[in-house]
Amino acid sequence: MSLRDRFRPAQTTASDQAGDEARAAQRLNGQRGRGTIPPAPSAGKAAAALMKPLLKEGAGTMGFHELKRRWSDVAGASFARCQPEKLVAGVLTLRAPAALAPFLQQQAPLLIERLKTAGAKVKTVRIEQRSAPVRPTANVRPLRRALTAAEETALAQALDPVADPALKSALMRLGRAVKQG
Repeated sequence: MSLRDRFRPAQTTASDQAGDEARAAQRLNGQRGRGTIPPAPSAGKAAAALMKPLLKEGAGTMGFHELKRRWSDVAGASFARCQPEKLVAGVLTLRAPAALAPFLQQQAPLLIERLKTAGAKVKTVRIEQRSAPVRPTANVRPLRRALTAAEETALAQALDPVADPALKSALMRLGRAVKQG
């Protein structure tokens, strides 16, 4: 057999061609990958759709002062360390510590979605890297002196009739604060 005869197409009949095509189709069906699974719907969008009817009447009109007052509830724990400065024409300016600003910039779309769900008309967020003012400390001063053993036992005896342990503990702290002052 010559080289020319080897590469010349063989004479095939119509039944051979139909069989070849059937085998090729069957082989392709076995090799094809599975269809892609569509991604799950966004949980945030589903939650927002459920929450909108439950929000108070007049939602969508949250002003800047209301936003400042409810900031930690609306923004969440990740944005609690920054503070809103101003809201002008849909641009919310936040004051954040310098180390936290890059993280907050990445989370800005999440914040915008939360603010829109709460009713604020915010389009973009601008983050200024400044230190936040120091929050005032609690209005509790430390005890000046410890109570003597006699004072402590007298206070405990006076509170013996109280059955609730939480109330008894609170009254003990109050009694210590009154006695020490």
